[in-house]
Amino acid sequence: MSGLYTVAATVCGCCIVVALLSRFVSDGGTQKLLSMVIGAFIVCAMLVPAVRAVKGVALNGRSLTVPANEAATADEAVNREVLLLTKQNLETALCDILSQNGYPIQRAEVVLALADDTRVVIATITLTVDAAYRDGEKRIADITERHFTVRPHIVWE
Repeated sequence: MSGLYTVAATVCGCCIVVALLSRFVSDGGTQKLLSMVIGAFIVCAMLVPAVRAVKGVALNGRSLTVPANEAATADEAVNREVLLLTKQNLETALCDILSQNGYPIQRAEVVLALADDTRVVIATITLTVDAAYRDGEKRIADITERHFTVRPHIVWE
């Protein structure tokens, strides 16, 4: 963070010096040259701490050791996150669909499975439903199967 303060102080100081020098220089060509030199200095003053920070991150990254069984690639992490969000969205959608049809359920659990390297399918669906809706078991199963192509397992509570 001290690098950021250094950059800010340097840029502010340069701006003040440029403003003062530009008042004393009246020639248009000299003023343009002065502005160009000071502008290049300001850009360098801002880039040096950024380059040092990037080099510091790269050095710290090399010294970090992660056990092979705990290491995951960025693709694997993204895939896990996508699967988790998909699972949550399917469960929420199923709860909403059944609630709209007059069957509020307590919980829906969707289990996803890999069909191959590029496809994910719904393996199973488990619904936890209040026993008061037991007479709608066939209707609940039909609605679920129509929307998700999987016959649910229903647990009554």
